[in-house]
Amino acid sequence: MIPGKVISILFLAGWLPLMSFTQNGEDLYKKNCAACHTIGGGRLVGPDLAGVTGKADRAWLTRFIRNSAEMIRSGDAAAVAIGREYNNLLMPGYNGSDAEIGAIISYIGSKGGTPADAIADTFLNHASTGQISRGKDLFTGRLRFSGSGVSCISCHVVHDAGITGGNLAKSLNLSYAILKGPGIRALLATPAFPAMTAAYRDHPLTAQEIYDLSAYLKSVSEAMIGGAPAQASMSAVIPAAAGFLAGILVLAALWRQRKRCSVNHKIFSRQLPTE
Repeated sequence: MIPGKVISILFLAGWLPLMSFTQNGEDLYKKNCAACHTIGGGRLVGPDLAGVTGKADRAWLTRFIRNSAEMIRSGDAAAVAIGREYNNLLMPGYNGSDAEIGAIISYIGSKGGTPADAIADTFLNHASTGQISRGKDLFTGRLRFSGSGVSCISCHVVHDAGITGGNLAKSLNLSYAILKGPGIRALLATPAFPAMTAAYRDHPLTAQEIYDLSAYLKSVSEAMIGGAPAQASMSAVIPAAAGFLAGILVLAALWRQRKRCSVNHKIFSRQLPTE
């Protein structure tokens, strides 16, 4: 017979790696996935992942986590459907190892459960006009972030910022309509996209800055959906109008000095008619 102590040692030898693997998966999930997904807590930026391991096999999930954009381009029906459902707001490809992806999938599967209803969007119910205005100033860089992070306008554009935005990332005109309050809050609190992660890793936003920015983006989306025209700042309109008028005056002056007849007309007009 095998002594009880040996059995215990063998049991722990088999169990500890599994515990480590599960813990590793949990850590990886929290670091890479939790900003955009819950497991049984409802939709955030992306879908609730409860029960996802029962809907798709591990190979498909691995490929999707690795590069969802490539799967959509390949025409994979399920991937294309997910892209359409979430307005083609694609999650960044995972740059870690297949073993790490496997650990994440195992952790998600270990939680079980079923997807919950969408989280009630009460995050911005009491946003004031002052907070919206402060959010705009933070977005455009008129007000610096307390952590010295770069302003949003560096990479993004919205219709009423009053200044030209960057083109490194998507327009945020409809970001609230797509993500809702919980999604925007999660994305700003724990950036999931590579450029944002690099920009704010050492310069996180405060809870108040996240709230004010979210309130501003909500106002932008509602104005766009309501058909509000884009608003240009007077600092841009006045020089443009002055330049236009100056151009008109120059053209008018040139037009007055135009040739009204052929080069030889005056020469011919001075000649006496022949008899």
